[in-house]
Amino acid sequence: MKNCKAIGFILLIGLWLIPAQLVQSASGDKALYEGDSIYHHITIRQDGMERCMIFGRQRDLRQTCLNLEMPDASLFEYTSMMFAGFLFRPEAKTVCLIGLGGGYIPTVFRMHLPQVKLQTIEVDPLVEKLAKQYFGFSIPAGQSLAIDDGRQFLKKSRERYDQIWLDAFNSDYVPAHMTTKEFLMLTRSRLTEGGIVIQNVFCDNKLFDAQIATFRSVFAKVFVFEGQKSGSCVIVASDRPASDPAGLRKLAERMGGRIGRIDLMAETVKCKVPPAVKKATVLTDDYNPANLLLMQKK
Repeated sequence: MKNCKAIGFILLIGLWLIPAQLVQSASGDKALYEGDSIYHHITIRQDGMERCMIFGRQRDLRQTCLNLEMPDASLFEYTSMMFAGFLFRPEAKTVCLIGLGGGYIPTVFRMHLPQVKLQTIEVDPLVEKLAKQYFGFSIPAGQSLAIDDGRQFLKKSRERYDQIWLDAFNSDYVPAHMTTKEFLMLTRSRLTEGGIVIQNVFCDNKLFDAQIATFRSVFAKVFVFEGQKSGSCVIVASDRPASDPAGLRKLAERMGGRIGRIDLMAETVKCKVPPAVKKATVLTDDYNPANLLLMQKK
């Protein structure tokens, strides 16, 4: 009996010591990687042909998901809406993307918008390593990657962009220093004439109202794509956009209606001038309860 207990204990210890990449559930979902960087707890999981990068310890906080057979397919509604925001400056030649994740957005640029010069900024060097190892991320000619804080990069650089995309956000945390009026003023100063800012946000909380108010305090025109299948929204802001929501369909038709697998025509109907925001706070460097507001539902 003692020997049986000892064997059982050894087996139990052995199960605890199995590497994450070998643990697989009955459903086929398996962890390929799990570990900590200086910024995040990161897990890479795969279920069938869908592979996801997850920040935090909750499986629903997915940062990037990729279909390994169709890497340009948009598995998140917000990424389709961000590419539809392209219609507000369709002739763009230079784009700055803050937030890499698994590299889905740069992959679509590489495959379908190779004429656009893309500068990506990612604060976490481990995210870059994992994107290359597990998601096929690469840096082709015409693209570049800087490991830096997005705000600090824009502050140090004098480069001007036709579009700046802000995707350094998830459902339980936002980098507060990239939500303020001062940050948006810096961003506006790094745009070319008629340039646009595109930001991924969640629209079911009080932070969304504050973000709309903050964008309106800096930019003359602010529009929103509202997700129909998710709680995601995408803000588009500019002083001189190439179009307004009513004209997006014609622009989409001129672009062939698609960017790769992304159906621009379907996304245009989600765009509108945002509704009036009541009692919304303009976020500043001195007063910025961004993550508190994020947790407060409307």
